[in-house]
Amino acid sequence: MEIATEEYKGFTIAVTPIKDNGDLWDFEYRITKTGQGGEDGDPAAAITRSKTSGGYNSPDIARAAGLQVGRTEVDNLLALAGRGNQ
Repeated sequence: MEIATEEYKGFTIAVTPIKDNGDLWDFEYRITKTGQGGEDGDPAAAITRSKTSGGYNSPDIARAAGLQVGRTEVDNLLALAGRGNQ
């Protein structure tokens, strides 16, 4: 499956579309600090999440939706850290 990757505000977002029920697609995304591996034990460990409700008509739409959700999560992380204006 083709993975979409984007650098956004110092983070790297990687989205993988996942075949769901029937003909619908969902996604899993992983967020890491850009340039850091996000391995276990790493202080900047990766965040991995998946969307499992609803569904999208194609893997391309699922990838685009995953990137948008990942951007929103990065914005929220930065806001919580008090760095939302960077």
